Amino acid sequence: MFNNNNVSTNRWLGFELSVLRRLKFSSIAIPFSGWPDLDWYLKFWGKQILSNDICEWAWWVSRAFVENQGELLTEEDVSLILSEAYVPRRKLENPALAQWMGEMDSVWFDNIRINIDQIENEHRRALAIATALKTGDYAFSFRPETSRLKRPLSEVFITLWRRHRQIINNARENFSGNLDGGEFIKSIRAELMFARFPRPEGLSSLRRGIVGWRETWVRGTDEAWDHLIQDRRGKLGDDVMSKENYLTLVSNFLEKAVDIPKWAIAHTEDGFISAAEMGEIVRKFRRIDVSYNKNFSEVVGGKNSFIIIA
Repeated sequence: MFNNNNVSTNRWLGFELSVLRRLKFSSIAIPFSGWPDLDWYLKFWGKQILSNDICEWAWWVSRAFVENQGELLTEEDVSLILSEAYVPRRKLENPALAQWMGEMDSVWFDNIRINIDQIENEHRRALAIATALKTGDYAFSFRPETSRLKRPLSEVFITLWRRHRQIINNARENFSGNLDGGEFIKSIRAELMFARFPRPEGLSSLRRGIVGWRETWVRGTDEAWDHLIQDRRGKLGDDVMSKENYLTLVSNFLEKAVDIPKWAIAHTEDGFISAAEMGEIVRKFRRIDVSYNKNFSEVVGGKNSFIIIA
């Protein structure tokens, strides 16, 4: 969702996987998934994945790699997606794209979004959306002074399609949700919950960045943003100024997760909330079994990260 800067910068996937590998569980609930890298690896290990995110872009990517048990984008699908991708229409179907990118890139993404909706199979459509989002990451990696080096987006899309992550059939009933994290966690049954909570700046802080572009492109409009932000009020994902308010939101969420036998709470210290303070909130509900720590401070942008097992 919006659980860290630049979507996945501080996920520290290897650390998370190394900790989860030590735990015994067959099913896992992930209420704030974001880009489902962790989910995919756990699916590869044969776990039942119950993944969720309030953002539609993350939900579609999860459907592509978590729910999907074998559907693949075909050459015919790709041909349909890229058909007349650079041909301008009288006006953009989604004019909000122009807030983030130049005219030709806006035309390309606008056209392929329309074309993707013509794919009837929902999991192949989800794969197309995921591939287009990665193409968007490529487009946003260039600054104006380096944009002349950018390859044609249709060419990039084809390259990403050919190199896409393996689609795994783990013979489990995996699920991808698009709900509020609290609503999701109280409605499902799993042996383990893995949660990395949204940052205190909330969803609104990501509206103008690449997360904002992703959500606007997937939805076909930016008109849902005000509702999304308003709906976060009083919940994790709200813009929170005080430590006490943030910890109250965490506590309210954990209260909804009490029926899940085991928790793995990931937390990166950033000067706002310490791991000790997060641990105190967890102890209100259950005993902490162990806390794992890895110091990434020597890495550029790295911080002290913890996973609390309770």
